[in-house]
Amino acid sequence: MVRWLTPSKAARRVRSAAEEHLPPHLGPALLTRDWETLAAHAGTTSKDARLAGALVGLRDGEDAAVVAGLPEEPGEALRYLGDVARWRLGTLADARGAAFAEAFGRLHADDLVTVATIQKSGTHWMRFFLTNYARALADPAVRNPISYPQLLHEFYGNNRWQVFRGAEPYREPSTLLAAHGVSDVTMQHFRHDVDPFVVTPGRKIMLYRNPLDYVVSLFHYTIKQRPQHRDKAEHPRDVLEQMLGTYALHYLTLDSYRGDPDVHVASYEALKADPGARFRDVVRFLGLPLVDDAVDVALALSDISTVRAMEERTGRSMVVKLDGYFTRDGSIGQWKEFLDDADVELARRTLAAHGVDLGDFTVDG
Repeated sequence: MVRWLTPSKAARRVRSAAEEHLPPHLGPALLTRDWETLAAHAGTTSKDARLAGALVGLRDGEDAAVVAGLPEEPGEALRYLGDVARWRLGTLADARGAAFAEAFGRLHADDLVTVATIQKSGTHWMRFFLTNYARALADPAVRNPISYPQLLHEFYGNNRWQVFRGAEPYREPSTLLAAHGVSDVTMQHFRHDVDPFVVTPGRKIMLYRNPLDYVVSLFHYTIKQRPQHRDKAEHPRDVLEQMLGTYALHYLTLDSYRGDPDVHVASYEALKADPGARFRDVVRFLGLPLVDDAVDVALALSDISTVRAMEERTGRSMVVKLDGYFTRDGSIGQWKEFLDDADVELARRTLAAHGVDLGDFTVDG
């Protein structure tokens, strides 16, 4: 069951600061579910106005009107909201096919768990942990690590938004956690244009990383380690403002969920500082049986050194084709190798323009 949340006080403060610097004001409202603003500006005059109209329509149960108002080329976010309306009306199979409609419904189940993250914030670490914990609960003697393809095809491989946009197939999840009230463990990244979790039922584990390490890690992952993209930038500072602008929008959404009982928010730095304690918090949040030996086994099988060793044995990056390995550097404070005081000050100003304070993050290990 989806609960239509109002933004937290912290999110309202962030939204107000962001509105001063980011016209039009619908942008922050779409990310923090400011229903008053969304309702006041819903319409067809712009992409954002259409998104606002669809969200308000879904909240108010006006599903048929949402579908009727879709343009011929709605774009990914609006198409998804239209699919939510069709699914609730029972007409999604007619529009997108029976297999898609079945997958769509299962990816909106109340007993779903979603690892919802800002990129480069421990997404796959959390996925490996939950998968290995499920394995250890089922077989306390398990000691063999699994590869990323095994995680995808044998356990929990669904990236919700990739399925919704038709970029990846729906993968039948493992049943290891079904007895504990979890039908699937999925993943999904935040978006810069609309809150992608506003109509996502189930429990969500939301992860973020300090913005300086985020820039360095994302620069390597999307540019430096990909020959076809190397001409886009030579150094992290070349994309600092652009990447931090996107980061701030993602963080707006995450911050608005603090205090939601169905959401567990954790920083990558907190996970790194005390994995045993923090991953046990995750187990408790999900209502899974807490078995200390199983936590220890899952942590060992999910550690970056274990995954890196598997990458080195295969000689390739585990997730996508890269120059080098996906597990490049999981340290905190790696930004110091690339950014100087002037860069940090620019980062501080860029984030502040969106209402985000660099001082709120752990930037040094």
